Amino acid sequence: MFKSTFFKALFIILPAIILNPVFAQTDTTNPWLVRFGATYVQPLDDSDGVIGDTGLGLIPGKDEVDVEGELGFTFSLSYAFSSHWAATLLAAAPYKHDINGAGVLEGIDIGETYHLPPSLTLEYRFNPNGKIRPYIGAGVNWTWFFKSKSNAALTNALDGIVGGVTNTDLDLDNSFGFAANVGIDWSINDRWGVNTSVWFLDINSEAEVYVNGNLATTVGVAVDPVLYTLGLTYRF
Repeated sequence: MFKSTFFKALFIILPAIILNPVFAQTDTTNPWLVRFGATYVQPLDDSDGVIGDTGLGLIPGKDEVDVEGELGFTFSLSYAFSSHWAATLLAAAPYKHDINGAGVLEGIDIGETYHLPPSLTLEYRFNPNGKIRPYIGAGVNWTWFFKSKSNAALTNALDGIVGGVTNTDLDLDNSFGFAANVGIDWSINDRWGVNTSVWFLDINSEAEVYVNGNLATTVGVAVDPVLYTLGLTYRF
C-alpha cells in the first residue's frame, strides 16, 4: 500500500517538476552539501514461506520471515548543478538486521544479515534561497548483503520436524531497485543546518536456505525499508 501510493505521487509530481523552466538556472555558490545523522530503518518486509506450504513443505500452514528494524548512521553527499536541482548519493554504516519467524515459525530466531544500501537520486529543491528548503527525489538503489547466517534455533526447529539436521545456513542475494526521498533542510547559517528526511528503498532479495550443506529452498524476501533520519548539514 505504501509503495503503491508513493509511486503514484511521484508519477504525478515529477513530470511537473521536470518541465519547470528554473531547471536551467545555475548556482555555483557552495554547491556541495553533506547531510549526516541518526537513522532508523523500518523494513516493510514480506516473504515467501520457508518450511510451510510454499517452502520445504515440511509442515502445513503459512510461514514467513520478519526482518527487524535497526537504528544506525547515514550520510549523503549532494551536488547542486542548478538552483533547484541536485544529485544526491546516500551511504550508511553497515546495518545489522535480525531475521525472525512469523506464522508457523513464530518465536524462532532464524538468523541475521548485514547490508549496505548506497542510493543515487535526482533531487528537486523547493525554495532554494530560503531558510527552510523542502525537497523530493527519485533514483536507484543497490543493496549489498553480507555476513548472512542462520541461528541454532532454525537448525533445532528443522531437526525437530524431520530429524538428521545438523547445520543450516542463509545467503541473501544483492538487490537493485528504486529509491525515493523527501526531506527538509533548515539553515542555521551559511554553512550549517538541520535536516530531517524519509527515504524509501525498493529492496528485493532471494534468500537461499541450506540444510546440511545442501541448498534446500530459495525464499523471496522483500525488505523495502523506510529510513527516518534526523541530523545536520554542512554546505561548501
